Amino acid sequence: MSRHSDARVAGDVMDRSPLTVRGDTPLEDLARRLIEDRLDGACVVDDEGKLAGVVTTMDLIFQEQTARPPHVFAFLDAVFAFDRRRERKAFIRKLTGSAVADVMTVEVVTAGIDTGLSQIAERMVQQHL
Repeated sequence: MSRHSDARVAGDVMDRSPLTVRGDTPLEDLARRLIEDRLDGACVVDDEGKLAGVVTTMDLIFQEQTARPPHVFAFLDAVFAFDRRRERKAFIRKLTGSAVADVMTVEVVTAGIDTGLSQIAERMVQQHL
């Protein structure tokens, strides 16, 4: 038996008119808008209005760090090389970008309108979203 008898789904809690921005939106404009509207993020849409990515306040906070990308990092008992040119380039672009497209997440995780909230919560925990 489910812990929640009401079996709510994504459609019950979703924002049906989320803030949308284009990739060329200056980060300063986005930050101002998020603060004014008390939001944690926005959907990034292309010229046809299709979802191209998402941008969150964490993406903006990322820019405030002063650290350089590590060449290696340790996690538990393993050491990983941070040597791939594309990863380094993406890190630097995200750190120094001036437009939404520079910092947005393009590999968006989505859920259907009928997906149960417990399934969504489980996926968020498992994928650290």
